[in-house]
Amino acid sequence: MSTFPQVETGSSAAARQKGIASLGPRYLLPFEVSKKIGPLDTDFEVGYYFPSHGLRERILGFVAGRSLTERLELFGELYDDRAFGGLPHDTTLDFGGRYKLRGGIIALFMAGRSLNGTPDGQPSFMGYFGVQILLSNYGRTLNSDP
Repeated sequence: MSTFPQVETGSSAAARQKGIASLGPRYLLPFEVSKKIGPLDTDFEVGYYFPSHGLRERILGFVAGRSLTERLELFGELYDDRAFGGLPHDTTLDFGGRYKLRGGIIALFMAGRSLNGTPDGQPSFMGYFGVQILLSNYGRTLNSDP
């Protein structure tokens, strides 16, 4: 079980005009519970945004995945973000994973889509690719390669 409070600072006027950001700051207080169920690693997250400006918002997420090899972990996620009294209300389904390149360097990837579409009725696609560089040996070591 864990929590990791977060602060989102203000955004640019251009980002607010495009509708992709809101006036900040806003504070997120999430809680997570993780449990291994058979071969699956699961995680449930619930959180609440406390905005200085704008709408209150809650998030819910569920992730389930497993390690397929010593280097590769795959997972699926169902995530819901709902503002009270307005947009956004977005439910997404995505699939992704982590691939250990070496020591403390991990490739992260994900692709998914909105289940309830955008305000104009079209589904939205999202994805990312990133590299995580671990600078300490908390939970994983930087010095060993499989």
